[in-house]
Amino acid sequence: MSSLLPQSFPRRADLWWLILACGVGGWLVIRSCWWEWSYNPQYSYGTLVPLLVLLLLARRWPDRPEQQAPSRSGKVVAVLALGGSAVLLALIQPLAASAADWRMVPGLAATSGIALALSGTYLIGGRSWLRHFAFPLLFFWVAVPWPSSQENVLMSWLMNHNTAFCVEVLHWLGYAAEQRGNLIAIPGALLGVEEACSGIRSLQSGIMVALAMGEFFRVRLGARSVLFLVALGGALLGNALRSLILSLAACQNGTDAVDKIHDAAGLSVLLGTSALVLVTGKLLSRHSAEALSQAERPPKGIGLPQGLRLAAISLVILWLGSVVGSEGWFRWHEARALASAPQWTVREPQPTENIQTEPISERTLGLLLYPRTARSESWRDGKGWQWQSFYFYWPPGPNAANSAMGVHNPSNCLQGIGFELVDKLPDWSTEVAGSGLTFQRYLFYDRGHPVQVFHTVVEDDGRPSTSYEEASLSRTKRWENVRMARRNRGLRVLEFAVKGAPDAAEAEAAAQEWLSRRIEMQTGDE
Repeated sequence: MSSLLPQSFPRRADLWWLILACGVGGWLVIRSCWWEWSYNPQYSYGTLVPLLVLLLLARRWPDRPEQQAPSRSGKVVAVLALGGSAVLLALIQPLAASAADWRMVPGLAATSGIALALSGTYLIGGRSWLRHFAFPLLFFWVAVPWPSSQENVLMSWLMNHNTAFCVEVLHWLGYAAEQRGNLIAIPGALLGVEEACSGIRSLQSGIMVALAMGEFFRVRLGARSVLFLVALGGALLGNALRSLILSLAACQNGTDAVDKIHDAAGLSVLLGTSALVLVTGKLLSRHSAEALSQAERPPKGIGLPQGLRLAAISLVILWLGSVVGSEGWFRWHEARALASAPQWTVREPQPTENIQTEPISERTLGLLLYPRTARSESWRDGKGWQWQSFYFYWPPGPNAANSAMGVHNPSNCLQGIGFELVDKLPDWSTEVAGSGLTFQRYLFYDRGHPVQVFHTVVEDDGRPSTSYEEASLSRTKRWENVRMARRNRGLRVLEFAVKGAPDAAEAEAAAQEWLSRRIEMQTGDE
């Protein structure tokens, strides 16, 4: 093979440089995905995927086919794909530092990594190796977060149907229950079917297990389709039963019983689905035509393309340079930045104010990605109006933008508990404690009663983010942050709602009075 070195074993130095380049490239891809894997429970299974990729490659290695020389045109395409993917992976690093919560970052990083691996495999072993090792390399895609818009649509559909299913079965069993959005109203309590209970986590992890088991047992395409359907059905049915069990526990023993068994029920669904797929895969593997013990074994030695060492060294320098340069870019600008704007906070209520502090469950804090400060209060003022307020603060890091604009947002939260969004009102600006605050305004209805909602998001440099388009989640803002060498410096959210105010003007006057009493300048850490 003219494109391969003549010796049966590669030179040791070439092999070590290849391993180093693969290690650095893999680290950059994993680094770009790590935020979602570590902070978003929905994608926590992603931490296992790199290990599964290595395991599946190891399963394929013993029966690999003979190496083939890549065609001239194929070699040109592979070299261009490898070079372009390597440069793209390097260019992603500033985004990974400033916008780790942007779903595009892990998507581009995974695409680059997979393209690099496929191109390298083709250059080393030709079409036969590319066909043989393609599935284990493409398998990494199961760990990539889905686009938020499609994910939210599916999640809302699953939550709504899980809620409807539970209410219907509770009626059959003789319990009084009413569906309010994604809430189940039972006598004396409201039970929420949240994102964690939607079933999407079980669905995604079930798909991962089905694909991994189909490849591990090396079953045919038809059998893999059966595994996929088993995982799909098991995840959806298991989670529906899980939601029903939690609902029954709430009806019989109160909502405190739900917290005691919530995580155990979720783990049971995951383990049950995985066990079902594992057993099904084992049964299907007995009928597979592929038997590794009968596969033709190629010679142990392999050849490596000429110029491999230079290519590997170039990739290592490019990628490490992108990480060092990116970190230096941000730190140099941060060192020269002016001091942050004076910060405000919401003071603790006084005992004489008749304000009730509402507990926030650990599960809810997890969904909000654990803000440093989280406070929920409710009270009734002298006019008989009902008030509810939330105050959250996230320290510098990617958690802040994702939580404030993606998770805790009136459009999502209040409609999820059965409120009807009537109108998006004009923004309202005010000044209090030396800080200018701009609130988004919403008008909701709760069972026929109007609810005025005020919502603001302020970054730690004093800049207000009054709309989704202006917030750190917008694409324009993210690219601007990279250009300006600006990483997230912390975010605070204040939201309050009043039920009973006859019109917007009176609601604003009451809000101004409340802000004047509760907002103060921050004197230390939150």
